[in-house]
Amino acid sequence: MRTPCRPLFLASLLTTGVLSDFLGPSYPAPRNLTNDSLISTAWKNVTSTLEGYLNDPSHNLTGYAGLKNLTFSAGLFSIQDPLAAETLQFHHTSAEVANSTFAATKVDGNSIYRVASITKLITILAGMIQLDDADWDRPITDFVPSLAQYAQTQSGKDDPVNTIQWEQVTLAALGAQIAGTPRDVSPFDGGDLFLTYPDPVADLGLPPLNMSDPLAYPPCITSTNGSCTGNEYAKGAQSRPPVFLPWTSPVYTDFGFMLLGLAIANITQKTIHEVYQESILHPLNMTLTASLPPPDNSTLKQYVVPGDYSNGLLNLNLQSGFELTIPSGGFFSTTNDLAKLGTALLNSTLLPSSQTRKWMKQISHTANLQYAVGRPWEIYRYIHPSSGQITDIYTKSGASGAYGGYIILIPDYDTGFSILGTTSQPQGIEFTALLTDIIIETMMPAFLAQAEEEAGRNYAGIYTSSSKDLNTTLVLSLNRTSPDAKAGLVITEFISNGTDVLASGILGDGPLRLLPTISGPSPIAVTHTNSTNSCPEKQEIAFRTSPYRPQNPEGGLFSGLLSIAADWIFTDQGTYGGVGLGLFVFEIGEEGVTEGVRVEGWRVRLEKVACRGWGCMG
Repeated sequence: MRTPCRPLFLASLLTTGVLSDFLGPSYPAPRNLTNDSLISTAWKNVTSTLEGYLNDPSHNLTGYAGLKNLTFSAGLFSIQDPLAAETLQFHHTSAEVANSTFAATKVDGNSIYRVASITKLITILAGMIQLDDADWDRPITDFVPSLAQYAQTQSGKDDPVNTIQWEQVTLAALGAQIAGTPRDVSPFDGGDLFLTYPDPVADLGLPPLNMSDPLAYPPCITSTNGSCTGNEYAKGAQSRPPVFLPWTSPVYTDFGFMLLGLAIANITQKTIHEVYQESILHPLNMTLTASLPPPDNSTLKQYVVPGDYSNGLLNLNLQSGFELTIPSGGFFSTTNDLAKLGTALLNSTLLPSSQTRKWMKQISHTANLQYAVGRPWEIYRYIHPSSGQITDIYTKSGASGAYGGYIILIPDYDTGFSILGTTSQPQGIEFTALLTDIIIETMMPAFLAQAEEEAGRNYAGIYTSSSKDLNTTLVLSLNRTSPDAKAGLVITEFISNGTDVLASGILGDGPLRLLPTISGPSPIAVTHTNSTNSCPEKQEIAFRTSPYRPQNPEGGLFSGLLSIAADWIFTDQGTYGGVGLGLFVFEIGEEGVTEGVRVEGWRVRLEKVACRGWGCMG
């Protein structure tokens, strides 16, 4: 397990990209979220906005006015500022929850909600901790006997349109929801009209179903004792036609995660509940998070249930097969516990950082340019209004019955937030999505602005050599070259031993920005770190130059690439003696203050001597 130090920004640079930039942030992540920061001010604006909607006397059940009918909890978290998880929260208790006679009547950070499909993220994380990498490439037929037997007798290779090729459905494909398997399978198929519609034959013109049809009457429906094992459940899907061939197109699936849960339990030889507890809940001290409903009524006062008891899905008969649904959507959790989970993900507390970086990437595009799918990430691309820059937002949503929510990670800013909500109104998921929009649209500009303000204070200024015989100066400021200038530090002057480097053009056209790429402990700091101080006081951050590229160049899809998105192609191309000319390594002291910079291609170390230019603060 990795010690949860507070790096200056997420060293792994998990996400994002802009029009002509690297896949990464424009500045190191903000360290101050709570102490009179631009972020805390923005959160006050969120609070004010929400209070305005909640106090709206309208009885409209749709749109923002309808938020008053949603009981919800929202909270930020950050690996740079632990106080954020404690202080940047907002809770609202609707009338139907306030009037409950058996469950919570007022919500806070420890109120327990059903989190529905946020569970899928926990299942994947637990699997990554418990399983070997090779296990993810094994087919599901290794773990579910009924599917293995079906695959032996009904090979989909000869009939791929009508028969699923189960031997090609791997655990990795199931986790990435790109296996092409059915979305839901009876009896847990809320979209099956046979189970949900009063009279589909008379009203919809559908034909009567044959009682001997195993798809219409699978074992878990016809069971005489009400039981449903994993093997019996899989039989209900084995002869279903595929949606796609594996690794073709993502299709949301609950059934796939039920299969994945069976496989994880099979490989580990533990119950799925033991896997969750040992892998995640106990190490992170998530004491109010559970993969099972409460065993009795003694703890119900912490559970949030809108209206009737059954809305909380607290009285499930696990023997009837609902146990199988746990890996897909069975978890209960709180705002405070999800903050523990979110910070652990951002800080690679439970996984090696290299594995986290690999995991937090998309697996497949969708037909929407701003939305991609990972394992099981739902990845949104936020476009900053002023500059067109892009920040990738890694999320997992959940929606089931009366409950809905999100856990959201924004690795560029080492931060994230969760939203948990519940209502007996049918618009619940729409309310939760509106609430998420309010927070994103208010907080994203604030995250960037705070990172920029701190970068101006900590990095902008004049750097010179300590040697009197060397006429070398570097001047950095924030990029203010145009109203729509892309964020970043910019080199405004670089004199090396009397030579004007910018005028030479060796680093590219201006404005020449510096973008962060890797951070880590200073080798000197690591050498002097002792057992009483596991986090070194000094760190280093490498930046790389990003030359100016026009926002709207001439040319088509291919020719335009050379000017609009070429950083990933040309970076580190210019070198001197094997070292990139665009590599600048900043030496960082306590509280993120820059002490010096090594301009590696020029083999020189410069000390910060003054602050000057845009964003510089003394």
